[in-house]
Amino acid sequence: MFNLSNETDYKILSKTKNYYDFFILSILILFAAIFIRLIFLNFDNSNNLKSNESVSNFKVLPTIYDLNKITLAYSDYNYSIKNIKNKVKYLKRNVPLNEILEPIYKGDPFIKFEKILTRKYPHKIITNNMIGHTNIEHKGVSLIEKYVDKSNSDINLSIDIHIQKRIYDSLLQDTINLNPDYSLNVLVDLTTEEIVSNVFLDNRNVNNKFDQTLLPLKDLKFDFGSVFKTFTVYSALKNQKIKINDYFDVDQPVHIGTKIINDYPRNSEIPMQVGDILKKSSNRGAILIRRNLDCQNEFKVDLDQIGLLKSTELGFGMNSVEPTVNNFRGSYCDNIPFGYGLSISPIQLINAYGKIITGRENFIVTFEKSKKQNKNRFNKVSNTINKLLFYANESNNDLYKNFLVAGKTGTADQIISNDETIQNVTYISFFPYNNPKYLNLTFMQNPKESYGKYMTAGNTVKPSFYNLLKEIYIYLDLSIINTKSTDI
Repeated sequence: MFNLSNETDYKILSKTKNYYDFFILSILILFAAIFIRLIFLNFDNSNNLKSNESVSNFKVLPTIYDLNKITLAYSDYNYSIKNIKNKVKYLKRNVPLNEILEPIYKGDPFIKFEKILTRKYPHKIITNNMIGHTNIEHKGVSLIEKYVDKSNSDINLSIDIHIQKRIYDSLLQDTINLNPDYSLNVLVDLTTEEIVSNVFLDNRNVNNKFDQTLLPLKDLKFDFGSVFKTFTVYSALKNQKIKINDYFDVDQPVHIGTKIINDYPRNSEIPMQVGDILKKSSNRGAILIRRNLDCQNEFKVDLDQIGLLKSTELGFGMNSVEPTVNNFRGSYCDNIPFGYGLSISPIQLINAYGKIITGRENFIVTFEKSKKQNKNRFNKVSNTINKLLFYANESNNDLYKNFLVAGKTGTADQIISNDETIQNVTYISFFPYNNPKYLNLTFMQNPKESYGKYMTAGNTVKPSFYNLLKEIYIYLDLSIINTKSTDI
């Protein structure tokens, strides 16, 4: 206890009070220094931002929406940390504010903070290889983003992100099960000629990932195999060279030059009518049908008319790769009919089927949202093709009957090197066959597993399609289906 009458005790107390005042003063000075430092940092940051924006000419790009006005891409600001000593070096981009505080307190004069305009993609995982990307200057450099960079208005796509997500999840599971190099699925609204969903999955080694500046739908091309048999039948019917009740003796040897063409598995019901040639996917039958046509003046003209011999537009200034005609086994006239010798992009295959099954010669699909409503212009040839493909697609799956799904499978060998050959499997389908509303393409390259004994499209991508149809049909406009009368 202090005795204030005691001089010694009084001096001790006085000294303690001085220490306390000094401590309080020190604390105040420290907080003032930190506050002033933050003000200067904020001032420097603002100056840096203005300087960078002035040099880079950053601008806010239009927002990209799906058909339900859900945001797929937009411009927003985030913070980056950079070191300006000697040469500017960005240390971190898109830094949360709580991570900026630590270098602020360290007080390194060479550490600066920059507020940068960036492009953000809320659904990036399921919209890869479609929307494209921007560069560090916030300029669109690929795919749809490249078009957006030149636009002053927001962009509305035909993509339905809800359906895309469901297809993505379903296709991902089948990709895990079947283990292809990569998988592709495209859903098209035939009435509006719009792409509702476009899913691409790269399943290869992480160090060999697909180029994100490419859109596989337009930038890759393949020999698609037996899906081309539909075009052969279409051309023969269009030129009135066959009737659907005609028989073709597929048991007799069929040669292309010195090469004998076989059917796999070997067909036992011979001779075959046109519908069975499609159903059993007879290579020999397709060649025999084509040989009723003049290759140059009929068959080739029809292939060109449905868009298989030239590049096609996809909207937003994008065009597909040019097709490649390979003189496979010495005669493309006899190889193209059953699916070899003509390499095309997936979008060209989709457009060709769209033209045939709707009867609309100007059919062409796009990512651009439109308000057009097109009616199917059926003719004798399209009606016949649609019925044949419904018959050829016969399946025990309930969805086949419930939604009247028509389609064609295709399995094609692709030669990688002298000692390596892989398989491409394709299933293109549309429904309902008597008044087509939707078209779907399911494709896989080089699956290592299958759902059946043979590595065919029927045991891989066809089951994959029905798996995803289970997940999306409730979201589709299928009120036009009439299962009581299936005659066109």
